[in-house]
Amino acid sequence: MAAVTAMPAMSPSPSLRMLVDGDLPKPGDTEALVVLFDCRHCMAFRDEATNLLSPAERQRSLRFRQPQHRDEYVIAHALWRIVLAEMLDTSPTHVPLASTSHGQPCLPGTGYATSLSHSGGQVAIAVARTACIGVDIERSPPRAGMQDLLKVVCTPEESHALQCLPPSVRDDAMLALWTRKEAVLKAFGVGLLVAPSSIAADAGVSISPPPLAADAIACIVRELMLPTGWVGALAAPEVITGLRLHWLSTQWRHASEDRPAM
Repeated sequence: MAAVTAMPAMSPSPSLRMLVDGDLPKPGDTEALVVLFDCRHCMAFRDEATNLLSPAERQRSLRFRQPQHRDEYVIAHALWRIVLAEMLDTSPTHVPLASTSHGQPCLPGTGYATSLSHSGGQVAIAVARTACIGVDIERSPPRAGMQDLLKVVCTPEESHALQCLPPSVRDDAMLALWTRKEAVLKAFGVGLLVAPSSIAADAGVSISPPPLAADAIACIVRELMLPTGWVGALAAPEVITGLRLHWLSTQWRHASEDRPAM
């Protein structure tokens, strides 16, 4: 059973960095850390957050038409840098966060892999001492029916299994499958350059990389134990056997949870 350690309530702070400030556990050599928070509670720190971004990230933030989406991007990426700075014992502006030719986040020269996902203001940051990692979270139940995605997302076997489920649970099962697909395709560094329907994403099973990611290594995808209203998944190489979830946001809960990944 997971060990849950209660953390004291966090009082308002004048700095975005104080949300992390020495409280973040570093993952062990065979462990992944997933940090979760609600960026909507951090909007007072937009100016500080913007100053922590790279020039490329600032430019990218300006492409969002909706101010809400732009602010969420800025807060999420700033806290991403703060979390990584804690792992690397450096400052957020010196985190060597880069992207591969296919857009996969990478931390060259550090021995760490990282991934980011956000949905409806909630953010998940994954980091581990490994070659690759992928994380995805989604709001549940889905805001629209997902049956139209069956052919796009599912292998024939997955589509058949979903069609055999009662209609009342089919959309939830489809959403969980979608998060697993997203996580594993992120870990392989290909994203939607590879059709999700071309790769199976059963939880707890070793998944080989697609031809486009020939240099990648096999991964296992695991579902994240999130509060009601959210689903998520983490994909990482088989060497990662531990998973730690750490909440920064009181919207979810102030707790740190350790459990086996398998």
